[in-house]
Amino acid sequence: MARPDLILMGRASGAFGLKGEIRVFSHGRDPEVFRRAGRVYLGPNPEAARPLTLVSLREHGGRLLLTTREVSDRTQAQAQAGAWVYLERAALKPLDQDEYYWYQLKGALVVDKEGRELGRVVQVGDLGAHDLLLVRAEDGKEALIPVVEGVVLTVDPLAGLVRVDPPPGLLEAQGWPEDPEGPEGKAP
Repeated sequence: MARPDLILMGRASGAFGLKGEIRVFSHGRDPEVFRRAGRVYLGPNPEAARPLTLVSLREHGGRLLLTTREVSDRTQAQAQAGAWVYLERAALKPLDQDEYYWYQLKGALVVDKEGRELGRVVQVGDLGAHDLLLVRAEDGKEALIPVVEGVVLTVDPLAGLVRVDPPPGLLEAQGWPEDPEGPEGKAP
């Protein structure tokens, strides 16, 4: 049974301590979303994820440590390693006008400042300094586009549209063909 109400929020990486704490790498910036949800879902995909009742949450070493009613010892917590962590969409708080959740960008059309289609967002990730969009063109070529001011011009999750202005050479360095109109936007 499909679970479109579950949103990917992280990945379990194993046990912490002896009392069943599950170590989680969170994709969210606000760990309180887990506390507000009260229930997390762990599994290989949303359809197979099982609900766990959150008892406590704390941060340690850049990871979240979750204690649940259903997992009570280290062996059970370690068995969760590699499981994806989901929350119900309803647990996410409403965002301001210029904010978005990563899941809202998946499938969004990416166009350059002239309106040329570059592809669709297939994944959003965070490598520390900033978010990255993995964009896939119709021909299968992929590019990583940093979500930074000046590169990402507008993000409209409701319209499913992202406008970008990649710096010269960014796409070409990732195997994309050069702009046929040249670097200044004029035919050679």
